[in-house]
Amino acid sequence: MNKALFLNSFDFKKVNNPLLQAIIVLLSFLFTTQIQSQEPKEIILLIGQSNMSGRADLLDQDYQIVQNAFLLDSTNQWIPLKSPLNIHSSIRKVAPMQRFNLGYTFAQEILAEDFIKPIGLVVNARGGTKIDQWIPETHYFKEAVRRSKSAIGDRGKIIACFWLQGESNLSDKDPGFALYFEKLKSIINGLRKELNNDQMIFIASELNKDRSENEVFKKMLDRLHTEIPLAAKVKSKGTSIFDGSHYDHNSLEILGKRFALKFKELYLKQNQIQ
Repeated sequence: MNKALFLNSFDFKKVNNPLLQAIIVLLSFLFTTQIQSQEPKEIILLIGQSNMSGRADLLDQDYQIVQNAFLLDSTNQWIPLKSPLNIHSSIRKVAPMQRFNLGYTFAQEILAEDFIKPIGLVVNARGGTKIDQWIPETHYFKEAVRRSKSAIGDRGKIIACFWLQGESNLSDKDPGFALYFEKLKSIINGLRKELNNDQMIFIASELNKDRSENEVFKKMLDRLHTEIPLAAKVKSKGTSIFDGSHYDHNSLEILGKRFALKFKELYLKQNQIQ
């Protein structure tokens, strides 16, 4: 049972000793304060398709809790962050498919330097999705917003969104992926509006596909930095895939570190603007 809840529901009429009453009140305050202090105020949303869900096998160390990092679970409660992360997604595929997620390494990197402490993650990805399934007014967009608002509560703020999606759109007849970029902008602007943060950081990851279309896709993502404030991409150079589509464990760790590096850069810029 929650200790603070127990103390707050305690029947003071049965306690006749003023000193004991004072002790109970003090303990209730301390436990409540401790619980509130553990709830992250700064929260990051992770969305996209299967590479954001994470398909690489989990290693033993991935099940360890990351201290001072929290994950919004499927009941909209904060729990200590440990793998698998996308298991709590409201739109995920079957549970065994949810494996290692780049957010785990990202959290480790951010907390290693006490850059933000504590930090919260909302992971709500689904494999095989196209960008049309994520634009405003769609179910997946609404679910990302709903879960983000649950995470925010009375004290929190979605300070960033990480995006890893695009493989399902590589075959689109979309010169320069211009239509894709307009849809991506609508997602960014929609999230910023719905989550009441026009300074929300947005970072997308490149794909690792040996296709000419992917080179065009990478160039399209370059537009994030030049056309949208506090938006950028991380590169896929030096990463590898294990099944023709999905990043392997080491590559997801690399991407997690790159997201952390880019996030810190934009976070400092964001705070200068504010």
